[in-house]
Amino acid sequence: METFIKDIRYGIRGLLKRPSFTLIAILTLAIGIGANSAIYSAVYALLLKPLPFPELARVVAIWDKMPSRGVVHNEVAMANYLDWRAQNQSFEQLALYRWWSTNLTGVEPPERIQGFLVTANFLDALGMKPIMGRNFTEEENQPGKDAVAIITHSLWQRRFGADPNIINKTIKLNSITRTVIGVMPERFNFPKGAEVYAPIALTPELTRSRGSHSYYVVGRLKPGVSPEGAQADIDTISGRLEKQYPETNTGLGANVYPIVKDTVRLYDTALWVMMGAVGFVLLIACANVANLMLARATGRQKEIALRSALGASRWRIIRQLLTESVIVALVGGIFGVLVAFWGIDALRAANPGDAAKFAPGWYQLGINFTVLAFTFGLSLFSGLVFGLAPAWQVSKPNLNDALKEGGRQSSGGSHRLRSSLVVFEVALSLVLLVGAGLLVRSFLALLKTSPGFNPDNILTMNLVLPVARYKDEPQRGMFYRDLVQRVKELPGVQSAAAVNYLPLGGSNSSDDYLVEGAPEPPPGHENDGRYRVCTADYFQTMGIPILKGRVFTEQDKAGAPLVVIVNETLARKHWPGGDAIGKRIRFYGPLDKAPWMEIVGVVRDVKHELTLDVTPEYYLPHAQDSWNSMVLVARTSVEPSSLANQVRQQVWTIDKDQPVFDVRTMQEVRSVSVALYTFSSATLGIFAGIALLLASVGIYGVMAFAVTQRTHEIGIRMALGARAGDVLKLVVKNGMMLALTGVGIGLAGAWALTRFMEKLLVGVRPTDLLTFTIVSFCLLAAALLAAYLPARRATKVDPLVALRYE
Repeated sequence: METFIKDIRYGIRGLLKRPSFTLIAILTLAIGIGANSAIYSAVYALLLKPLPFPELARVVAIWDKMPSRGVVHNEVAMANYLDWRAQNQSFEQLALYRWWSTNLTGVEPPERIQGFLVTANFLDALGMKPIMGRNFTEEENQPGKDAVAIITHSLWQRRFGADPNIINKTIKLNSITRTVIGVMPERFNFPKGAEVYAPIALTPELTRSRGSHSYYVVGRLKPGVSPEGAQADIDTISGRLEKQYPETNTGLGANVYPIVKDTVRLYDTALWVMMGAVGFVLLIACANVANLMLARATGRQKEIALRSALGASRWRIIRQLLTESVIVALVGGIFGVLVAFWGIDALRAANPGDAAKFAPGWYQLGINFTVLAFTFGLSLFSGLVFGLAPAWQVSKPNLNDALKEGGRQSSGGSHRLRSSLVVFEVALSLVLLVGAGLLVRSFLALLKTSPGFNPDNILTMNLVLPVARYKDEPQRGMFYRDLVQRVKELPGVQSAAAVNYLPLGGSNSSDDYLVEGAPEPPPGHENDGRYRVCTADYFQTMGIPILKGRVFTEQDKAGAPLVVIVNETLARKHWPGGDAIGKRIRFYGPLDKAPWMEIVGVVRDVKHELTLDVTPEYYLPHAQDSWNSMVLVARTSVEPSSLANQVRQQVWTIDKDQPVFDVRTMQEVRSVSVALYTFSSATLGIFAGIALLLASVGIYGVMAFAVTQRTHEIGIRMALGARAGDVLKLVVKNGMMLALTGVGIGLAGAWALTRFMEKLLVGVRPTDLLTFTIVSFCLLAAALLAAYLPARRATKVDPLVALRYE
């Protein structure tokens, strides 16, 4: 221990004597370690521990699947869930829930809050309990006994002032009075965005429903049961149901996923790619510092040779040098924590894709004990990585050469090691640059993708009318008709309309349909189409061109002949040339409940997800299918957001208790829809830029050191007649050979590794030749500049001075 303490003291003194070297090494490592700690914090909070459930590995999600349609994540029908629950042998609890958009009224101001209707065992399946009050009972899933609610900790604090007596008090949700029976723990927020839970009323009609797939299922496995075992159990039950109910269950199965895997599936690839990228940055930083250590050790060869001559063993010298490396790394780690704090703050500020609202674990982002332990371990690892090779290289000097006056201060071995490290840096940099290039090209492809409408100067806001107040369709139709007319009359508004689901908004509805005159498809192969409900001026407001026929008019009202407008994809699918005008389609079901609808118009395809192909879609007039949940859209001649308050006032003029929410411009909606690609390309681009800078610095450092070491040789060459151009070519050639070798290795690595990014790419292949070529030339150009600067200095060597150079 005493010897170890002496090594530390000696190492610190030695590092303080070379402040420039020490500062550069520490800052280089701080960038690499800090970036890794920041991204690891995100990985830990969002991927590894996003949910606070006890025995998390036992919690799973179950989705319907229909392989014939390529569907693996579809909502579940109520009757199928009840059969799974009754017949399974694998689950301790199997619960069901669905989205419930509700308006909180009776307290000012009125607010739309996100809720979920659940079965009574929902919290039991998650392993959670209220911190105040009680859980739901099975009796409260019965119609007429469901007027209770459990609220989240955040809603309790935000809207009720953390009232300690909140239990058994009443609140109004969608104009229905409910009793608060529980408050959830602070960290509980599942599904993400939830603020209130209420029992789902299991009516006899609902429990028999197998056609409406609009529910989510979560389960807790029995001890000792694996997800694979549960999958086999659900497969057996699904097979029985398919035979028992062929009309609704033919080709229908289910997938069982661990809850963490299911929760993070939309962004896990992006975060793991980021983690790999910062790992590469750290390795490049370590290679740079290793080169610095080699250069420093070369200048200490006499010292090391003297210690060796006085009896120090090779292991003793290696230990001393490694101690110095670890000291540098640990100090770099301390500064790296500061860099990580900055990185996490930047990540929070970026809030990609409204992650704070939808990504579980977002509020756990930060420097905790786990992240600090990771940073400490990473610092030790870094110290060993960049310190071991230089220590091994210089720990056995040639005593005769090192100790004699004028002896050489370098060796072929150390030069080869420095060159190898530069090749390593260039190779890793190329992999990062190719990855960043592919993501940037994907992002640019998304920006160039036409959504099928004009998103400029459009204001959007969401409304959900409470069913208790707006019980029938005429009431809902009148509300939205009145609202749209009022908004149209505002100064600065060119047109206005309403639609149930906004393009690029992340929500969709679909339903199967029949085509008049065509045979009914067999079970499992039904015609599936996206289903939109809109008011008359929707297509004009959104700038969606009418290709054939007409738009909806005021004559398309309740009681009038039913009409529908289809997109060009649906028209082409069923009629040659897309000539669909006058043809008829209808929903499944008895003809008196699902009558034929005449196609009166064909509109241009609209992309509701920029990354996916367009599917068949049809639009119904709101007057004939009056939804309570709609999105108001207004095209303006001024900045759209400047009219937000005026539009809100029009809503409250009609109904003072009606909340509006998600008030955004259409361009903001589009930005959120591509936020994952924006964030991924920008972040990886930053890391790739750092890598390029470090690699260029590495090439420059090695070539500058080589010029210094070869000053005597260069002087001889120039004294014998070599021209400045010859010396320039010699040095640049050596530098470019290292760069070309690194690019060759990096191309092979990128060819293999970019395939893991395929899930993030749109409109470009993982092995895109153009990206590989452009990135290679850019990296070689940077390497050429890095080699040219020391080469130019070499041409200015004075032969007389060089010949006296030691």
